[in-house]
Amino acid sequence: MTGHPGIFAGGDMVPAERTVTVAIGHGKQASRHIDAWLASRRHEPPPPHELATFDKLNTWYYSDAPKTVAPTLDLVRRQSTFDEVHGALDEKTAGYEARRCLSCGNCFECDNCYGICPDNAVIKLGPGQRYEFNYDYCKGCGLCVSECPCGAIKQVPEEI
Repeated sequence: MTGHPGIFAGGDMVPAERTVTVAIGHGKQASRHIDAWLASRRHEPPPPHELATFDKLNTWYYSDAPKTVAPTLDLVRRQSTFDEVHGALDEKTAGYEARRCLSCGNCFECDNCYGICPDNAVIKLGPGQRYEFNYDYCKGCGLCVSECPCGAIKQVPEEI
């Protein structure tokens, strides 16, 4: 929210890195704050999840992929036109780049844990809702942890 109640800003209106990713993030933040403001409550963001380090990733699921280089305008054209210096990726190339993401620590609902669990302890909650674990059925084998490609599942010792 800006300094005026009920007026929100994001994207190019706030100082930040000027990329589509940052603008989308601002939009997401603004929508949550606007929703909370309209409901007369304060938005409390959830605590950030723990990022998975490389050793927690199951890299068997990923293949090596070189980074795509976005087209750029040569120096002479930069000086003589107002064309964009950094060109956009086409739809196919942008999709390829998106698939390079390892989703470190972020569950993307690949169903590996759901499919590998021998005890049916993983409960699928539906699209966008991720999973729940029924600890009454879980034997602690750790297959879900070892098969998670992005390190989103953490196994901790049971407290007695």
